[in-house]
Amino acid sequence: MLKVLKIILSIFVFTLGGFALITKNFDLLPYSLFLLGILSFVMGLIELKKDRTSFQGYANIGASLFVIFVVVYTSIFN
Repeated sequence: MLKVLKIILSIFVFTLGGFALITKNFDLLPYSLFLLGILSFVMGLIELKKDRTSFQGYANIGASLFVIFVVVYTSIFN
């Protein structure tokens, strides 16, 4: 389940980033960054599922929560 979600999110992030680069329309980049934060969170969950003492899993989750917070904060106050 998590691996399928990881693949789907990766495709969305890659598609949005490629679209922004090709068309030079950077209005969709906050959505891409939000999806990237969710992707990092899912990858952290996968790492923790493999090994509960994995620092990489906790680091991914921490970084993803920070990215999601920044995207939501800038979306609300801009």
